[in-house]
Amino acid sequence: MASSPTAPEQDESSSGTGEALIRILDPWARPSAQAGEMSTSAVYLVIRNQGQETDRLLHAESDVAETVELHRTTMDGGMMKMEPVQAIEVPAGSDVELKPGGLHIMLIGLKRDLEVGDRVTVTLRFERAGEMEVVAEVRQP
Repeated sequence: MASSPTAPEQDESSSGTGEALIRILDPWARPSAQAGEMSTSAVYLVIRNQGQETDRLLHAESDVAETVELHRTTMDGGMMKMEPVQAIEVPAGSDVELKPGGLHIMLIGLKRDLEVGDRVTVTLRFERAGEMEVVAEVRQP
């Protein structure tokens, strides 16, 4: 799922040294949505691996949600469904875009409503690059 981002460079965070250099471009989140009785949102961003080796996003967490999961959207018999994934692979020298209708970070059981203009802090844990914190602005898709 590699792609070329159109993200502005000023919305960038980075982590890692040497072989594991990860940059995060254009992080953003959706406003709150109700899923039954549980409020949810999703975080999207571009992961750029400028290192010499493949890295993997293993986990994400945020203080605005009870549960944070790595997800992907798939088609199953003409129906879209979301399912958790164990990790998101980011090949060396490539970008992976987390976007609506594809890979994303799911925020489940929000502790507060997320409205356009709010900011959400998310900690990402990579296999090689380690942990990094990103701030995603809430905006409309």
